[in-house]
Amino acid sequence: MHMTLRLPFLLLLVASLHAEDITWQIQYDAKSLPGEVWKASGTPKATLEADGLRLIDDDKDFANFRAAFKPEADSEIIVEVVAKVFSTTGSQKNKTSASLWPWRDGAPVSVFVSDGRHQEGLVLFANQAASHTDRFIPMDTTNRFHTYRLIIRGTDMEMWVDGVKKVEGQGAFWKPADSPEAFIQFGSSAKTATGGAIWQSVRLGTRKTTAPLPPSPIKLTLSEPWDIPRDDIRQTRPYLYDLGQGLLLMSVAQGPDAFYEPYGLLKSTDAGKTWSPIPGLDKLDTTPLPCVRRPDGKILAVSRWTRTQPDGRVTGKTAHLNTDATSFEMIDNEIQLPKEFTNEAKGDQIICERHIWNDADGGATMVVWSRKAVKLPDGRNNTVRMFHLMRSTDEGKTWTHFSTVGPGGEPAVVRLSDTEQTAIIRGDRNSRMKQMFSHDAGKTWSKPIELEVGRVLPDLCLMSNGVLACSYGRPASCLMFSLDGGQSWPVHHVISEKVGFNYTSIREISPGKLLYIHDAPKMNAMVIEVERVK
Repeated sequence: MHMTLRLPFLLLLVASLHAEDITWQIQYDAKSLPGEVWKASGTPKATLEADGLRLIDDDKDFANFRAAFKPEADSEIIVEVVAKVFSTTGSQKNKTSASLWPWRDGAPVSVFVSDGRHQEGLVLFANQAASHTDRFIPMDTTNRFHTYRLIIRGTDMEMWVDGVKKVEGQGAFWKPADSPEAFIQFGSSAKTATGGAIWQSVRLGTRKTTAPLPPSPIKLTLSEPWDIPRDDIRQTRPYLYDLGQGLLLMSVAQGPDAFYEPYGLLKSTDAGKTWSPIPGLDKLDTTPLPCVRRPDGKILAVSRWTRTQPDGRVTGKTAHLNTDATSFEMIDNEIQLPKEFTNEAKGDQIICERHIWNDADGGATMVVWSRKAVKLPDGRNNTVRMFHLMRSTDEGKTWTHFSTVGPGGEPAVVRLSDTEQTAIIRGDRNSRMKQMFSHDAGKTWSKPIELEVGRVLPDLCLMSNGVLACSYGRPASCLMFSLDGGQSWPVHHVISEKVGFNYTSIREISPGKLLYIHDAPKMNAMVIEVERVK
């Protein structure tokens, strides 16, 4: 008799057969308090309920359960957790927001895994599941029990939710292990943040590697980092520019991360080894941020901040620097956006961002983003962030709207050819960065595509060898690479896990060599050689 099996049944059958390949070394089913193989750290506030183990962190002390296991050669590690979060708070004292900074203070609901060589894991917030570093899954973790699965293969770590792969996880299992002990740990590691969850089950197993790790298409060689010191002021949030002719410029924040904070414009003539502030363009809120060398050899630069005038015009400052950035003149400019984007309320702001380039017709294009207060249908206030391309044909005196790229702030844009462009924006409320594409030189743009990584101030650099590099930060200072113009990002690398603003900037200073600058814990730099593997 001929029988037709329905697709869902086949998928369940395949999944069932595949699951039988797993040897579960550690299993906890929440029918009793963790014992035997589990060792408690601290004093867990744990109670058994009908639904599972309720584990709470409600003060400055934290506790968790840890069990050791034996990794097997030529095997991958499977971690599976069934849990429901009931609350999480932020890592800042006296604040109730769910701050997404577990790396600063631990996390109240987390799973940590080590194979004795590397360690990483899962953090559960009320509004998302995440790795401890830079992979994010926007979701509601409180509405019901969800099944979370990590598949760890070498330094890769796939992340699954309820049977659906949400994160590819290339390079996500990256952090060097603190000790040679292999273990799994669940519970809290937070000193300030609080929260809790009900855990129905936690288990770890191994199975024969289902697929070998593909060889990396890129070889990276990192130099030793060096500091960019300054004694009189703290420097953060670098914006780097290669002006050619041996000249690098860098705009750096010098304030408390607020509107109209001062910036400084620094110059280097030794490939970024040493930097000095340009007199007259230091400790000012009118200091330029985006910089570009014009066809006549002079430098066009535009201040980050703009101001709304009594007549409604939005104005800023444009600096014209000479060829070696030893002198300049400053003029007023005007930023002309359509009414739906331009400033109207007191808190509205138009911000000139880092990317700017020359156009074939002799003009220049600059990236800006707008923050505008709007009322939601229910009467609540909201801030809408959109980013745009602006053009000038009068050396930066007037900037007119060319296109609106999409929603979001801190955008990065790179031109891949005369017609192709791609853009990445900061991960905002759900942490994930988003990417857009243009096939008509920036006139129109695709809808945003969510990336699996986040979070702040992406920078883009198309290298001379065809590799597209993207730096981004928080909690770590990170770098990823694409060999197909941003269609895929098969190489991820954590440059530094040290904590600061974790804002980053990159430029190719010679063929195949990236200068990478970030501010964690203070401003420093390194050279990264990027070689395509044949």
